Amino acid sequence: EVDGVRQWRSYSLTSRTDRPDRCVAITVKAIPGGVVSNHLVRRATVGTIVHLDQAAGDFTLGSPIPAKILFLTAGSGITPVMGMLRNLDPGAADIVVVHSAPSAGDVIFGGELRMLAHRGAIRLAEIHTDTDGVLDVAGLGDLVADLAERQTWACGPAGLLDAVESHWASAD
Repeated sequence: EVDGVRQWRSYSLTSRTDRPDRCVAITVKAIPGGVVSNHLVRRATVGTIVHLDQAAGDFTLGSPIPAKILFLTAGSGITPVMGMLRNLDPGAADIVVVHSAPSAGDVIFGGELRMLAHRGAIRLAEIHTDTDGVLDVAGLGDLVADLAERQTWACGPAGLLDAVESHWASAD
């Protein structure tokens, strides 16, 4: 509840599902004018009661896990992907993450993603829009040579998702 009014929002779980304490974690980025995000980031304290609904949505890997995966994300679109990455068995798939953010410092989970890449668990390509410009979806083949062999999950702002849908449709 924010100022006495119950608000409902959807957030991705970003914790491991096998936590011994059975707690769950979400990752929230405060956005300008965001009633719930600003409340959670700036005003919620330990002991704040939040009401949870059943998990919903179809942004899931399913089973079996594809052999080759591409996660194409921008901004806070990395959050559901991070939940997946944290719960995949090491070596379960050949994973490429292409993530776009204004700068290296703006990459949510940047340190963890870079550590996963350093350990060889993923291949990470960061696009920093402040210096590199907007991610060119049509040029993804330059970043991911075996793009056509990968199942792709995309999450991010509407502009990115529109560009991805348009590109995939035109590429058949």
